[in-house]
Amino acid sequence: MNRLFRNRNFSILFIGRLITNIGDSMYYIAAMWLVYKLGGSAFYSGLAGFLTMLPQAFQFIAGPIIDRCSIRKLLIVTQLLQAILLSLIPIAHYWHMLSVTLILIVMPLAACLNQVSFPAESALIPQILSKTLRVRANSLMAVAQQGTDAAFNAISGALVALVGAIALYSADILTFFIAALLFSALKLHHAPSDQKKLSLKEQANHYFADLREGFQLVLHSFLAKILLASAITNFVFGAMMASLPAYSDTIGGAKTYGLLLAGMSIGSLIGAGSAGLFERFAFGHLMIAGYTLGFLCWLTSLFVPVLSLKIILFSSSMIPIGLTNVLSFAMMQNIIPQHLMARSISVIASISSCIMPIGSLIGGALSALLGARMVFASASISLLFLALYIFMVPILRRIPSINHVQPENYGFHSLATDEK
Repeated sequence: MNRLFRNRNFSILFIGRLITNIGDSMYYIAAMWLVYKLGGSAFYSGLAGFLTMLPQAFQFIAGPIIDRCSIRKLLIVTQLLQAILLSLIPIAHYWHMLSVTLILIVMPLAACLNQVSFPAESALIPQILSKTLRVRANSLMAVAQQGTDAAFNAISGALVALVGAIALYSADILTFFIAALLFSALKLHHAPSDQKKLSLKEQANHYFADLREGFQLVLHSFLAKILLASAITNFVFGAMMASLPAYSDTIGGAKTYGLLLAGMSIGSLIGAGSAGLFERFAFGHLMIAGYTLGFLCWLTSLFVPVLSLKIILFSSSMIPIGLTNVLSFAMMQNIIPQHLMARSISVIASISSCIMPIGSLIGGALSALLGARMVFASASISLLFLALYIFMVPILRRIPSINHVQPENYGFHSLATDEK
């Protein structure tokens, strides 16, 4: 841990992630509340949520830009643009011009800018850290993100009631300015390719060629098998989240719903935070064992009669998911060539994000048709399916410990990343 924070660039990146995630959480809370109050209907809240999540499906668009540009400048510019964009809300409120329409325009635009940060930070970690430190770094970054989300979701009502949504927006704007100042202190040696002498048409051709290369790299390599597992997980989560309110209502009501959501966050946090303890184990075997145990915990939670035990078991089923997410990113950072890193990760994130709304739609429909309990139970079986899938695919089953993964074993021999 001390070795990580002795790295100046990582310390800046980690604190920046922490601050921007606090800002994102405050912005989402304030925006959803304002939309509901101004629109007077839950329809607008649903529309706002859809518009905010939609840009995640297009994260792949940012990948080639990140690979060719200065990550430091991109992080600074996107933070400043988000601060300026979000400042329109309190300004409009001050001049009595605030409307649902304005918020519904600002929300997806701010979310689009936010799609640059995640792949940019993931692409930066291999530049600034050695292979042996990447698992712990990804673990800390995941904890920073999920921890702030869990904390601010838990106190959202109190924050809005205490200071008001507009004040929350103002505080949010300040966090983006602070993050931009932090990212300006990054000292990186990577020199992106110079395209200043290229015409606009040539730059566009380069961009689309890079975009196509990113999709080809993911869909025609070992990464496609990882993508399939990620897509299954996201589909299941979408279906489970759609059925969770109705399932909770049958076993305890709104309070139980809140406890199950909190349990999900806590389980994922424990898994992400403990990733460093498991990096020495063969990753393929770890995924098989983890998903199997997750399935058993989830399924058992359906049948135990004690509510507290239900919540503990369900929370425990999320631990292997948080754990494998962190280790998967470290593995990809160890095998994907640096100049293809951002476009590859953004393609995987985009395709996975597209699957979740589909799972939510199908899960909601099946819950109405078959009952929420049936859908919730079926979602648990998917973890067992994942374990069997990894066991049946030799290249996945045989993945060694993260630090012993070699790019040439996965089709990246001539493009292997430099070890630090």
